[in-house]
Amino acid sequence: MAILLIDAVRAFLSGIEGQQIDVATLRKELHLDPNGKEWDNIHSVLKRLVEQKVIKSASKRSGEYKVVVPIIPVNWWDDSGTDEALDFRFPRSYDDGAEVSSFGIEELVEVFAGDMILVTGRSNYGKTAIALSIMGENLDLMPANLMGSEYTAADGKISPKFRRRMKRMKWVEWMKDGKPRFQLLPVGSDYEDYVVVDCINVIDWISLPGEYYLIDTVMKAIKDRIGNGIAVVVLQKNKDQEFGEGGERTQRYADVELRIDAFGDNESLLTIGKVKSPKGRATGRMWAFSVVDWGANLHNIREMVKCHTCWGKGYVRSGSNSVRCSSCNGKKYTEKT
Repeated sequence: MAILLIDAVRAFLSGIEGQQIDVATLRKELHLDPNGKEWDNIHSVLKRLVEQKVIKSASKRSGEYKVVVPIIPVNWWDDSGTDEALDFRFPRSYDDGAEVSSFGIEELVEVFAGDMILVTGRSNYGKTAIALSIMGENLDLMPANLMGSEYTAADGKISPKFRRRMKRMKWVEWMKDGKPRFQLLPVGSDYEDYVVVDCINVIDWISLPGEYYLIDTVMKAIKDRIGNGIAVVVLQKNKDQEFGEGGERTQRYADVELRIDAFGDNESLLTIGKVKSPKGRATGRMWAFSVVDWGANLHNIREMVKCHTCWGKGYVRSGSNSVRCSSCNGKKYTEKT
C-alpha cells in the first residue's frame, strides 16, 4: 500500500515541479481517506521523498515542501556546437571627418553567445547612445529586440525623442527590404519575461525602485533566457559611485562591464570594468567621448590615461596650497599618446 501511495505522490508532484505543496493540500488532491492508513502514511512517504531529493522542506513549522526541479546532466563533451567568440562590434563615431574614431573594445575583449554586456552610467552622459550603438553595430550578427521605458510613452506609443534619435543615427540601416531590423517592446518591468531567445536583447534601463537587492536575480533570469543571444543591460549609476544601482551584485552575471561617468562639463568617460574573457589588459582602460545630435551619435573618441603630472588627483601642491593641475586641467586624465 505504501508503494502505491508513493507512486501516486510522485505522479502528482511531477506536475508541479518548482512549486510548493503542504501536507493538507496533498491529502486533498490525492483524495486520501482520513480513516485510512494512507492519511498517516503520507508523512513517511514525504520523508522518503526528501531523502531522495524529490522534494525539500520549505517551512518546518507549516509542513510545506518545495518540489525540486529535476536536472539532466549537460553533455559537455558534445563537439557539435561552437566555442568561437562572436564577431561582435562595439560603438564607434562616424562623424569625425574622414577618420572614424573608436573605443577599440573588440581588440580587448571576447564576446560569446549567451554573454551579458552591462552598461552603467549617470543620467544624460551617454548610456542610451552606447546601448543603441551596440545594437546598431550588430544588426547583421543576429536579430535584435529593444525594451525599456525610455522609448515609449505611457500610452504605448513611440516617444518623439526616440524617433528623432533614430533618424539622426544615419550610419545605421534600421529598415531592410521595407521591414524593421529590430523589435521595439514597450516593457517597463518583468524584463526577463520578454527576453527573446537567440537575439540581441537591449534593456534600457532596468528600474527596481526600492528593490535593488533583487538586481542580480533579475539579471540572472535575463541571462538564463537569451540562449545563444546577447543581453545588453543598462543600469543607472549615481554620481561618484563605482557600481550601478544595486552595488557590486550588478557585476555578478556580467561578462563585459562598461561604466560611464562625467568627464568635465560636456563630455563622458567610458571605463571598462569587469571582463570575463579579456584578450589582454582590458579592465581599467578608459576613453573620453562626447554625444552629439541631441543624444544620437558619439563623437571624438580617444583613449585616456591617468595624468602623469598629478597622478590622477586633479591638483598639485604649490607651496602650502593645492592648485588645479595644468596638465589635465583638473580632469585627472590626459589623452594617451
